[in-house]
Amino acid sequence: MKLPPLVFVLGYAGLIPFLAGPAWLTLSPQTAPPWLDHLWLLYAAMIASFMAGTFWGMSLLVAQGPNGMIGMAMSAVLFILSWATLALPFRPCLFALAGVFVLLVAAEVWRERTIDPLSGYFTLRATLTLGVLLTIAWRVMLGV
Repeated sequence: MKLPPLVFVLGYAGLIPFLAGPAWLTLSPQTAPPWLDHLWLLYAAMIASFMAGTFWGMSLLVAQGPNGMIGMAMSAVLFILSWATLALPFRPCLFALAGVFVLLVAAEVWRERTIDPLSGYFTLRATLTLGVLLTIAWRVMLGV
């Protein structure tokens, strides 16, 4: 199955908020509102949770077998980890979210090999995750 172009458009558009926070803090830090980092972290955790949820949907296709059960368990664990990162102070939260995104790619490798390879989906997910990790690194370099 070939992915429709809308998947790529929406995927890359999802990087815009990741770029917006660090860009604002880089280009005009004096105008950044106090809630910017909080909103940015919420968006990152929401996207990580959304991505974790995709494993649930894909695992339902094979839910009766062991791979389906593993996929649904991974989905739940990744979702909880995404949510739990928000309980951390800002800087540790950045690192924890980066870790969750790395785990999401690892889970994607597993999905690609065991459940259902979708043409181009892994490459898209890995590319978008790299973009997310670069924005997190950018935000870390800006300091607290």
